[in-house]
Amino acid sequence: MTFCLRALLRRLNDLMNCCKGNFALAAAIVAPVFIGLAGAAVDFNSLIAHKTNLQDIADASALASAKEASLNGWSVKAANAIVEGFLEAHKGTGINGTVDAKVEVDPVRRQVTVTLAEDNHPYFVAGYFVGSPQIVVSATARTNNSSNICVIGLDESDAGTVSLETKAVISAPKCAVYSNSDSTSGLIATDNSNLIAQLTCTAGGYDGAPKNFDQEIPLTDCPAVVDPLASRPAPVVGSCKEKDAAYSHFIGSLQPGVYCGGLTIKASSEVTLKPGVYIIKDGPLVIESSSIVEAKGVGFYFTGPNASFLFESSSQVDIEAPVSGPLAGLVAFQDRESDEADFVITSNKARKLIGTIYLPNGNLIVAANNKVADGSAYTAIVVRRLHLSKAPNLVLNTNYDETMVPVPEGVGPQISAPQLVN
Repeated sequence: MTFCLRALLRRLNDLMNCCKGNFALAAAIVAPVFIGLAGAAVDFNSLIAHKTNLQDIADASALASAKEASLNGWSVKAANAIVEGFLEAHKGTGINGTVDAKVEVDPVRRQVTVTLAEDNHPYFVAGYFVGSPQIVVSATARTNNSSNICVIGLDESDAGTVSLETKAVISAPKCAVYSNSDSTSGLIATDNSNLIAQLTCTAGGYDGAPKNFDQEIPLTDCPAVVDPLASRPAPVVGSCKEKDAAYSHFIGSLQPGVYCGGLTIKASSEVTLKPGVYIIKDGPLVIESSSIVEAKGVGFYFTGPNASFLFESSSQVDIEAPVSGPLAGLVAFQDRESDEADFVITSNKARKLIGTIYLPNGNLIVAANNKVADGSAYTAIVVRRLHLSKAPNLVLNTNYDETMVPVPEGVGPQISAPQLVN
């Protein structure tokens, strides 16, 4: 197009230098052609620029939406929101027509494809040649997992930041267990305990025989893992909904809110906790033996003195963290300013704990005689210390695509940076 325009301009120059009488007639005939060609050249250059711009938006939104979807159970909704945000942010950048977006999420291939179609742009000439839609571009971004993280013991100096004794078992064959302690025994597995993990890593050393680690000797002198939830904002603590709440032989439901002085579900109760944030303030959450608690879309925040939990041996506890909101993905979140506290599970029926347990100053103690969390799509644990005794089998699944409960960034699958594949 540019070559033709230059040739025609040379011919126009010849005409301008011609002294013959038919110049005016020739110029009158040729001038509209030159003007049209010049307009077409500008028009097609504009079309090419718009296509390049639209491709850049497709590339960037595919990369961002692939990362976001991968952290949210390959949620189509999450991917769509990212793409819509990119289009909104690029309004007025030369795209004056309508732009339709199609977002395809493929959890099997771990990729997102974004297709953008521009139409109704007021082109001078090009619109007659390119059809409808005028521009179509697409981009596919794919992620690749390295190891999943399912346990981080945050304490950096104590012996037994992660410890197992008696007949305790951690079953984490598809994820990694980390102890940040630089103690020579920062990781402990003794007696007939067994720690089964895809990767077991300690910043210091370990105590235990090869049989205690499923014949896979832990790696030592590993770099400490930075608290992946250190910047996670805490929920707002409002006024007390109830004080020293205790429910005995109660069958019914409870609402989210601030439970000052703690919350006790006494024996022989059957309680459904409605979705939302339950703030346990200045006292413990106690679920006594022979009681049943169902909590879907529920997250607990523990703040103030004596704020902890105890799930007694014969209680049945099923908790699924919220999909959205301030505690999205979190089963439990301990106030970072709280004193050290013990969070204890002795229940033999705590089979479903879907989400992440985050206790930056808490010791999670599992002293059951049965499987724990084995009915969960995934469970991740980030705590000051993790201690297992008696005969529990803490099962840490990594079936992230089986639940809409999001996995907080830095916990669960460690996603490599998404890359464009077309």
